[in-house]
Amino acid sequence: MKVSLNLASRPFGRNRLFYASSGAAGVLLLAGALFMVGTFVRSYRRSPELVRQAEDYRRHLVELAKKQTDLESVLRRPENAVVLERSAFLNQLLYRKAISWTKTFSDLEKLMPPRVRLINIRPQINPQNQVSLDMEVGAESREAFIEFLKEIEGSSLFRAPELHGDSPPTENQPLFRFRLSVIYDQKLS
Repeated sequence: MKVSLNLASRPFGRNRLFYASSGAAGVLLLAGALFMVGTFVRSYRRSPELVRQAEDYRRHLVELAKKQTDLESVLRRPENAVVLERSAFLNQLLYRKAISWTKTFSDLEKLMPPRVRLINIRPQINPQNQVSLDMEVGAESREAFIEFLKEIEGSSLFRAPELHGDSPPTENQPLFRFRLSVIYDQKLS
């Protein structure tokens, strides 16, 4: 049996590698700390300017809000009610006129499976100025309609399909009928 025994008062070790790696890590940490201190000093020097800009923006926002409330109070007067209603009506007509039927039908045609037909469509503008399509769709089977719904959900132009009702085929109408609404992302120009 061999026993390794070192009787030296200072045993030999690989301290050079440890000191070199510790020194490199220390230099990196010092560089990171200096970078962070420099960033803090630069942002601290800029902070009065940013505070002043924020105050200017707040003041401007308060002025705009006051002007808006003044204008709304003028519009809400009884003598201006007729003009306001007419303006809203005309704006709604202009938005409806801006809807391209050709583009709408083209986009729907790309999604329609062969066994699904568009029976009725009515566009509307919701309060968020989005085009909502109320549709009545006929399908030879429920599976064909489900395939159509999957196409709509996977489309980037149509979203949030909502089914409002369905009716089975009759003697006069050989198709399943489904009423649904969907948000259509056609850009109004």
